Amino acid sequence: MRRWLTLISVLALVVLGTGFISGRVAAQEDPMATPGAEEAAARVVPAEECQVEPRPAEEVFTLLGLAEGADAATPAADRMPVAAPPWVAADPETVDAATATIRDWLACINADDNFRIAALMTDSAIFRFFGGGLAPDEAIEGARGNLAGTPVPRREEEHVRLVAVTDVSRLEDGRVAALALLNEPVLPPQGQETLLLIFVEAEGRLFIDDIVQFSVIPMTEGTPASGTPQP
Repeated sequence: MRRWLTLISVLALVVLGTGFISGRVAAQEDPMATPGAEEAAARVVPAEECQVEPRPAEEVFTLLGLAEGADAATPAADRMPVAAPPWVAADPETVDAATATIRDWLACINADDNFRIAALMTDSAIFRFFGGGLAPDEAIEGARGNLAGTPVPRREEEHVRLVAVTDVSRLEDGRVAALALLNEPVLPPQGQETLLLIFVEAEGRLFIDDIVQFSVIPMTEGTPASGTPQP
């Protein structure tokens, strides 16, 4: 089954009011440094944790324009801008709920289980997350097969790991924001990945509604520094 869900390939950016800098994250001591054995074990999100009830296949196909007789995908709702920090810190129950959704989502990514991944996201998030992976000339049957194929879990050494969940906050419009620091082995050279996840509350839990990628590419030898004239 073709792997659709390499995180960096399908994430889209939310329009922010201003640049985002998290002092709490900046203050951490190199969270991507090689951890000790105990810490490394705590970062693992086993594919076996992916136990959420899967989203019905036909619902996902309909959202993506892959249902029988469908003419086009269901357009995603317009993105709601995220106000610039400072935000209001969330209560402990909300922190736990955001962390639980993030862990479930990463476990299902490690399990390569598309419909369980979809079960943790809103309709708009599903459209953005999966829709970006479709080639324009890909046949509907082939696309449906890729989505519905038997999950092939990542090998253990390829598992995305959850380094930390920080800055869980309540936005003025009632949504929840959180930073997730990940180690994603499929992203060279060090697998560093920082995501701002936006959640909405429904059915007694939090669902991922949008994703903002904040990844910094490390400087390498020969890479010009910022502001250095290039030939």
